[in-house]
Amino acid sequence: MTALGIDYGGTHTKFLLVSQGGEELARETAPTGSIDELGDRVARFLASAPADAFGVTVAGTLDPATGIVGRSTNLPWLDGTAPAEVLSARLGIPGTAVQDGEAAALAEARLGAGRGSDDVFVLALGTGIAGAHVTRGSVRRGAHGAAGEVGHMRVATNGVVCSCGQLECLETAIGGHQLAARWAERGGAGADGATAVDVVRAAESGDESARAALDDAARALGRAILEVSALVDPELIVVGGGLSRSPEWTVHPAIEMARASATFHTVPEIRLATLGVWAGARGAAEAVRRVGP
Repeated sequence: MTALGIDYGGTHTKFLLVSQGGEELARETAPTGSIDELGDRVARFLASAPADAFGVTVAGTLDPATGIVGRSTNLPWLDGTAPAEVLSARLGIPGTAVQDGEAAALAEARLGAGRGSDDVFVLALGTGIAGAHVTRGSVRRGAHGAAGEVGHMRVATNGVVCSCGQLECLETAIGGHQLAARWAERGGAGADGATAVDVVRAAESGDESARAALDDAARALGRAILEVSALVDPELIVVGGGLSRSPEWTVHPAIEMARASATFHTVPEIRLATLGVWAGARGAAEAVRRVGP
C-alpha cells in the first residue's frame, strides 16, 4: 500500500508519500489553511504522486473510534468535525485521523530514536506541544483518546492564560508562537510573525531578552520532564520538534534541570529525535501503511 502522511500543523502542513516497503517517494510543505483548502492542496499533490490511503494528524483531542475532533486549540475550525472523513470524500481514497503527538511518537518509536525500546515517551515541540507514550510499538491513547496533552501541563510561571483556558501551561512558555510572544514581552524585536527559530537566532546573536525567554522555556520543559517521569515512568524519553534542532537553548538545560530537581523521580535516558520535522507526516503514513506493532 502506498500511503500519504499529512501532518496538519498549526503553521505549516507537510505531505509525505511512502511506499509499501517504507521508502519515501515524495514530499511537500505548504502553509496551513482550512480543511477545504487542505483538500484542494492534497488533491494537487496526489495528481503527480498517487496514494492508496492517507493518514492525517490532528493537533488536539481526537476520538479514535469515530475520528471526530474534540478540541483543537491551534486549529479550532476542526472542533466537532471528522477531518479524515471530509478528506476521504474529497479525495476518493480511505483515510484515518491520528492525534499529532501519537503520529510523531509512532514514527520515532518504531523508526527513529526510540527504535529498539519497548517503552518510549515522545515529546514534540512545535506550535503546540504534543506527547505520546508508546509501548511495544503501539500508542497508549487513554480512555477518551486524549492522552499525551503535555502542552497543557501547568508547569510555567509566567502568568499567561493558555489558548485552552488554563493558566501557565507548558505551551505558553515554549510553544512556537508563544515563545516569540514571551520574547516580545521582554522587549524583543520582530515579534509580529516571529517564530521560535527567530528567538533562537536572536539569542545566538546575544539578545538578552531572547535568552531570558528561552531560559524560562527550558525551566518549564524541565518541570514537564519530571511530571512525565512521575506519571509514566518510561524507559526512554525522546524530544523532537523544531526547538530540538537547537538543543543547547532548551532541551539540554531542561534535562539538567530535571535531573538536578528530581527527588523520588527516576529520570530516564533522554534522546533527541532523529526524524526531524517530518516525524508527524511519517507517523501518519505509518498509521495506515502498517497495522499493529
